[in-house]
Amino acid sequence: MADFPSRYERQERLPQVGKDGQKQLEQSHAVVIGLGALGSVESDLLARAGVGRLTIIDRDVVEAGNLQRQTLYTEADALASRPKAEAALSRLQLVNSQIEIRAQASDLTAQNVSKICQGADVVIDGTDNFQTRYLLNDWAVSTKTPFVYAGVVGTYGMSGAILPNRPCLRCTWPEPPEATQAPTCSSAGVLGSAVSTIAGLAVTEAIKVLLSQPDATASGYVYADLWRNQYRTLKTVLDPDCPCCAQNDFAWLSGRRGALGAKAVCGGNAVQIPAAGGPVALASLAARIEPSVSGLRLSDFHLRFHHRGCEVTLFADGHALVRHTEDLGLARAILAEFLAF
Repeated sequence: MADFPSRYERQERLPQVGKDGQKQLEQSHAVVIGLGALGSVESDLLARAGVGRLTIIDRDVVEAGNLQRQTLYTEADALASRPKAEAALSRLQLVNSQIEIRAQASDLTAQNVSKICQGADVVIDGTDNFQTRYLLNDWAVSTKTPFVYAGVVGTYGMSGAILPNRPCLRCTWPEPPEATQAPTCSSAGVLGSAVSTIAGLAVTEAIKVLLSQPDATASGYVYADLWRNQYRTLKTVLDPDCPCCAQNDFAWLSGRRGALGAKAVCGGNAVQIPAAGGPVALASLAARIEPSVSGLRLSDFHLRFHHRGCEVTLFADGHALVRHTEDLGLARAILAEFLAF
């Protein structure tokens, strides 16, 4: 392992950090959920800051359309359709070989969130959907774990720290927006520099938490629109009737809400199918199906093959991505030939 004695020198010169603070970061555990636009930048900044243990998770693969804003990935990753978790792990290990990085190519669900986030000192939002954010909010409140929210679309975004005994996500937004009401990167586009700005805000809040300086975090959500040069803080207050942090009703964590079935990927000519039967022994499955499929490729993170005009990527946790179709029935039928979905 390379020795870089001056790696954190500039960071240690900050009075907010110092040598003691750097040691505290090196003993910390941060979890980044999602390795798309926000998660790429967040993970990179945390690794470079020297956070000693980093857990990263994503369910998708790298595409050419990601490269405009997802800074961990290369053209080679897109050409190979590498799982983002695998590609991110490879890149981050080159960035900082002195920290421990654990990567999972998985869906985050009510069934696995506690295991994936176990031992986290802070969880950071790199997701692209509100169902997962509300699940994380439930888990964070129930375990009293700091959670940093982040979201970006177009040229604007917001970030804010949700801490124990402070307003949670549902105090401000009791219900997630309807899917048809909320703009997305697919429908509204996104500016890469806006992503980097919001991710930087989120990581800064996370570092404050890891340095045991929660009072330095913003008392609400910081909003920035880079194109209009608008910056403000959305103040928040505890809702005494909040179903989550006041009444301890964790609807997403219990699985009563937010469970996602198979769905067409917006603009992607692909279908995402959640895990149904638990983890899959990819090597054993590859050996069994090889005579029946073409273009089979196997890694520790995924199994990919072509069948019936579609490209199937099956991940170790059992969830799958079927490309070149938006027909849910066809996608399920293809997988049913090999797995019980």
